[in-house]
Amino acid sequence: MSNAKLKIAQKLKLKKYRAELNLFTAEGLRLCEMVNPSQIEFGFFTAEFLKSPRQIKLIERLKNFAQMYEIPAATFAKISDTETPQGIMLIVRQKISTPEEILTKKIIVALDAVHDAGNLGTILRTAEAFGCGMAVLEDSADIFNPKVVRASMGAIFNLPIVKLSWLKFLELMKSAGVEILAAALDSTAEIYFEHNFTGKSAIIFGSEAEGVSAEILRAAKKIYIPMSGRAESLNVAQAAAIIISEAVRQNFS
Repeated sequence: MSNAKLKIAQKLKLKKYRAELNLFTAEGLRLCEMVNPSQIEFGFFTAEFLKSPRQIKLIERLKNFAQMYEIPAATFAKISDTETPQGIMLIVRQKISTPEEILTKKIIVALDAVHDAGNLGTILRTAEAFGCGMAVLEDSADIFNPKVVRASMGAIFNLPIVKLSWLKFLELMKSAGVEILAAALDSTAEIYFEHNFTGKSAIIFGSEAEGVSAEILRAAKKIYIPMSGRAESLNVAQAAAIIISEAVRQNFS
């Protein structure tokens, strides 16, 4: 095996090279079981990984689609992004959907400057579980960051996702007749469960520190989650799960 492949895996820890090479890494047993085989470039595993029939079967299956290289555990640790590597990593081609694909969904989730990788990945997982489309707007964390990929629990492989500027996103939604909503702590906002979600809607969630940007708020109808406890606000991933689940409930009732 050429050291060039190990260097690629090492480079993919950085956003710059993920964008340049159009690749990202998927690491760990469960994630690697969920990758679409057509997206796999190549992969690595260690001898220690081959400790159960499930893991042996996975490596044998993956060898039908891509080159799988056995490397020493110490070498694997250098390319891994986790503190306790499981011993399997796939180099995966990025897949971005078209705006037309997300517009086929009744509910579109949009993220405005969501910086925390764990939150972003969790929202991807929620959106995929509820059958939504996803738009990641400028200044949000990279969706192909290894931490985002892990937090998505495989949702990133199946969820229709586009990356857009907020201006392009608003233009797209307006031209398609999609109602634009924004989660906001605002006295003029509507309580989320009182809103009618039965039409096609795009729900925007903002950064953990500042919320949805003022430019987007001016173009959106504001909704909020009422709280009676002492907490100042909810985690953005929690808020997204609550509002998305209500939108889906209304469409199934």
